[in-house]
Amino acid sequence: MYKREIYWILGTLGSVLILIYSIFGVDGLQNEAVTTINSYDTYYVIANIYLICALVTFIFFVVYLIRMLLNNFKNATVNSIFMISDIVLIIIFTFLISWVNSISSISTTSYSPSAGAIDENTGNLWHTVEYSLISTQLILIILLAVSGVKTGLHRKQKE
Repeated sequence: MYKREIYWILGTLGSVLILIYSIFGVDGLQNEAVTTINSYDTYYVIANIYLICALVTFIFFVVYLIRMLLNNFKNATVNSIFMISDIVLIIIFTFLISWVNSISSISTTSYSPSAGAIDENTGNLWHTVEYSLISTQLILIILLAVSGVKTGLHRKQKE
């Protein structure tokens, strides 16, 4: 039983490493490697390690969500790995929501001489992104609660 889980973890890690190598290449795996994101007039420089951590967490989440659902919540090891990856993904989404909130709070202000007033445009796109991230985080929290309850029920039935 445990050998099978070790093979699954190693297989998932191997697949993730191949994917990361194909996306970032050798130079992207260095400690100082960064990715630049351009948003209007602002450039965001993000260290590749943050992107790699998010990608690894997401892939583990998907693989172990599928395995957990196929096993009908009966394998405690699979459920535990899923719950750990789900918690880390919730934390990542919390940081993303904070980042998007800070971007959406930046407003562009312009003066319109014909109207004689200041026109404020806050950008509805970032609010939409923020609300979709909050909705996704809510779904992740519900998945975590359901998997925790189901794991506890199956563990209690074993005893």
